[in-house]
Formats: sequence, structure tokens, C-alpha cells
Amino acid sequence: MAEAVRRQQRTETLLKLYEGKLRLERRNDAPKIFARTYLQGKSLIKSTGEVTVPAATRIATDWYLELRDRIRKGEHLHGRTFGEMAEAFMEHADLLREVSEGQRRNYREKWNLLKSHFDGIKITDIDTRFLLTLREKRSQQTTRTGAPVKPATLKKDLDFVRLVLRHAKQIEKCLPDLPEFPSFRGEAWEVVPSPRPFLNHEQWVKVRKLAKARISERNLNPRTTRQRQELYWFMLISVGAALRVGEAYSLRWRDCRLITLNDKDHTEAVLMQVLGKHSRGGKREEAYGMFGAVSAFKAMKVARPEAQPDDPLFLENHREGIKELLMKAGLRADSEGRTRDAKSLRQTGISLRLDLGPNPDYRDIAKWARTSPAMIAAFYDQTHPQSSVERIVGFRKQTPGNGKARAKSIESE
Repeated sequence: MAEAVRRQQRTETLLKLYEGKLRLERRNDAPKIFARTYLQGKSLIKSTGEVTVPAATRIATDWYLELRDRIRKGEHLHGRTFGEMAEAFMEHADLLREVSEGQRRNYREKWNLLKSHFDGIKITDIDTRFLLTLREKRSQQTTRTGAPVKPATLKKDLDFVRLVLRHAKQIEKCLPDLPEFPSFRGEAWEVVPSPRPFLNHEQWVKVRKLAKARISERNLNPRTTRQRQELYWFMLISVGAALRVGEAYSLRWRDCRLITLNDKDHTEAVLMQVLGKHSRGGKREEAYGMFGAVSAFKAMKVARPEAQPDDPLFLENHREGIKELLMKAGLRADSEGRTRDAKSLRQTGISLRLDLGPNPDYRDIAKWARTSPAMIAAFYDQTHPQSSVERIVGFRKQTPGNGKARAKSIESE
């Protein structure tokens, strides 16, 4: 009981302003004076930082009038902020684990990027006008490379905001309705697919040969030699299995083994278990490495006989190495100025199968690449239209009779 009495706050009212709506108070005989008001159904308290009534009055008055002005503009002074909701949403996503670890990491990265735009903003203050303004502000910013932020990125920004607001409405129950979100249409905002540029067969051969030649350059230190050797293997396996960068780095020795396919040529392949984009709960997906991936894997086994089953297949990070190699080859950027990097290896593998495969079929290639036929069509099929024209030109053999007449009719149409 004595402890409770000792902790009880003693408040002395020093001055009432605006007909008692604003009060100056001293608490527990502390020298600094506090200001208190009651707005939108709740008390608001602020330390003036001053010890005299005249000085505290000036601070308190400015604060009170600013609050009234914010109310006149339609702002809600109370309630949870968007920042609090964003943190609650990401904690909830980590708890449920309904999306992959990579996606949850993307949430964190997106929030770090957007955080400055939501400083002090209440969840209830986010309306369509706010979202339109956010889209416009972000469109004026640039990326780390100095390029303007694309509509596709802006749409992902607003997708994250929508997820947070939905969490506030459905889980936290602190938002009555979701605002109308901006549409992404029209010349300024339309989201145009921009696939990572790939390497055609001639370019891929050039880069592959250059990567191999750079391993044997004179006067390299041992670490650089090891890095270049592993980069060469990394490229062959990533292209040969159409691996995403994260999938390649997820590989352990226990996840890879040589098999023989049941095709007419009994082709050798590397069966791999990768942690992919669609992996859930640590469950790995099957990936099949062909051609160069097989020779690379065999060479790695010979070079690392002491490797343990749980050791990673790739010991180095090749993000900068592949960029340096592409620059040396003069292929870092394509004709439209889009840059290639390690992500281009997956696109290269898929595009080579589409362009050079004996019977390219979207369904088969999609299953091999662990994606969907729609994604193959939208992002990965970057073969030149002339190749398609050359495959469909001509006519099937016709039966005697109307065949020739029909062919002549088609040719003249």
C-alpha cells in the first residue's frame, strides 16, 4: 500500500486557457510544466520543456492551435499509426508463415523503403487522395542506379499498403473500410512487363568461353582463381537448370545427384532439390540440370572430394563477379539499355530451350523451370518473332485433289 501511495501521481493545475480546454500542470513537483487538452474524445499531454508559466504558455498555445488546425483538415489525432500496423502485419505474417521466407523478407525491405512517407500518419488518415499523392511522390524518386521508379514498382508499393490496411481492417479491427486504390492504366501508369534481358546462343557462348578463359589468366591470387572457377560452374548449372539465384545458393551436396533420363538418347542430368520461390515450410522442389550443368557438377565433385553432404554447393557470392564478366564481354546492357546480371542466367536457360529445343512446349518448359506457362509467355519467351515465323512458314503435305488449290488460295490471300 505504501508503495502504491508513493507511485501515485500528484498533479497541480497552474493555469487554464481557452475556457479550460487547455491546462498547464506540474506533476509530482517536477520543475518542467506539462500541457493537457481533451480532443476527439481523448486526453492529449505534452511536456513543454519549460519551468516558468509564461514560457510554458507560449509552447502549449502553439501546440493546442496546431492540434485544432489538424482536426479542421480532417486528421484523426488518435488511433494507431500506419507504422504500427505495418509492424503488426509483418509480425503476423511471420507467425502464420503462409508466404515464403523470401516474401516476408520482401515485406521488410518494402517497408524500409516506404517508411519515410508514413511518418506519424494514422491508419485512418489513409484515403484515396493520400494514395494518389504517394504514387506521385514515389514516381518522382529514383532507384539506386539513378533510373526513375517504374509503374511496376509503384504498384508493388501500393500492394504492400493494401495488405497492411487489410490487416488493420480484418485482424486488428481498427479500420472500418479500405480506401479506393489508384488504378494503373494510361500512358503514365500502365505496368508494362519488363523481363530481365537474356543472352542469346551466340552471346551465351561468348560469355561462357570468356569465363573459362579468365580462370587461367596469369598472376591471379588463389582466391580469385577459386572465385572465377566457381563462377563458371555457377553459370553452367544456373543456365542448365534455369535456376533462380536464390535456388542456386540454396543447394547443398546432399540435394544433387546424377540421373539418366528416359528419353531416346538416355540423356544424363543432375536432379536437384532447391528451395524455390514457391517452397513452403522448407519443402524443396525438383530441378533438373542438363548439358553444361552435368559437366559442371562432375567437375565440382572431382575438385571437392572432401565436401560434406550439408555443405553448400556454392561457397562464394557471385553477384559482382557476373557483372564484371558481363562488362568484360561487352554484354552488361542490351540494346535498350536494360542491364543483365545473375538473374539473367535463368532467363537465358529458358530462352535457349524455347529457341533451340527440338519441340518447345510451354507446359513442359514451365514444369522444368518451376513456373507457369503464363509466366513463360509474359517474361521468359524473348525469342525473336522471326524464329516463330520461320517455324510456321510453309504447308503440310496435302492429299491429291483440293490440296494444291487450297494452298494456292491461302498464298494469295
